[in-house]
Amino acid sequence: MANKLFIRSPVKDVVVLDIKLNLGSLQELHPGITNVLIPLWRMSGYAKELERIGISFSFEKGLDALTLRVKARYSVINKAMKLIEDMLLNPFIDRLDDAIREARTSVIINREDTTVRSVAEALKVLFNDHPYSRHPIAYDYKFSDITKDYIKGAIDALRVLSLTVVTPEDHLEINLPFTSYVKVPINRFGSGDVDIRLEGKVQTTVAIAYPSYDVMDLEGSFRVTVMNTILGGMGLISRLYKEVRVKRGLAYYAYSMYWPLGSSGVLIAMAGVRREVLRDALNVMLNVMSNSVISEEELRMAVRNRVGRLKVTGESPEGLTMLYSVIPTYDLPTDYYERFIDYISRLRSEDISRELRNLSKPTIAVVG
Repeated sequence: MANKLFIRSPVKDVVVLDIKLNLGSLQELHPGITNVLIPLWRMSGYAKELERIGISFSFEKGLDALTLRVKARYSVINKAMKLIEDMLLNPFIDRLDDAIREARTSVIINREDTTVRSVAEALKVLFNDHPYSRHPIAYDYKFSDITKDYIKGAIDALRVLSLTVVTPEDHLEINLPFTSYVKVPINRFGSGDVDIRLEGKVQTTVAIAYPSYDVMDLEGSFRVTVMNTILGGMGLISRLYKEVRVKRGLAYYAYSMYWPLGSSGVLIAMAGVRREVLRDALNVMLNVMSNSVISEEELRMAVRNRVGRLKVTGESPEGLTMLYSVIPTYDLPTDYYERFIDYISRLRSEDISRELRNLSKPTIAVVG
């Protein structure tokens, strides 16, 4: 099956699973229901039994999927899989009020974090009425509308988008129905500025968001991955950090990130600043993003950085599942990373310069 991937584990007697479920922001019929389901699952007896037998697991809601990550000893994996199935199909629905309170509290806390909130506000403007406009953990969800019937409906519609397993053996099943990822086109990208003032914050966070290539556009997403590395993905030697933080001392931090998702991509430049130097910092950030001159040294350094990251990440079972889960989730070529390394190794400076020149008008969100 295309949405299953097995990788031989480099560690004896350790199994790591990445299970993608159709409960990301993109698929929710009732926005926020995943945020309520997660505590309901954790409250169940099946979850407690998983913990009792030494199985570690975590949920992460994303824009394209809900990810369940599991790590277990191979000797108990069959029992663990049965408990996982029972947990997912039997949330502790009688504690719905408690789960709603927990979900609401979590969102309130995240919306007070200026970094998370700035990204949430940028997504909201950039993606308009598309499901990507709802940040997985910091959107202002209306949890009071969620009922037990909605929870039951979500469980009835529950499907596995992909199963990625790093295991000593190549046989492991999950007794849940599968489905394929379905792309939801973006009708129109938004642009503009939003400024949210939060009381008592020393730091103000700036998020500048640009639409970009989705993960299925291989060559486009490969180019932007390298471009993002040059802009703000190499830490202390990235352009944003050097220009905003080192040279001018305008920010506590400055970096960028690129999310090549299934229905669109998004490139975000970030900085944490003092409100009184906000305008100066923002101008420098925009100048960095508009500077399309790329040196050969910058390009080669970025390529080495990306290849090195792949090698380091792939040294652990957890890293392998994180890397390779994109392949079955989006039905990408099995040699996806070989193609990535080959393509970026042949990039020219002009290829990256062209991407910088073609950046769309951004959304700018300021929070703090």
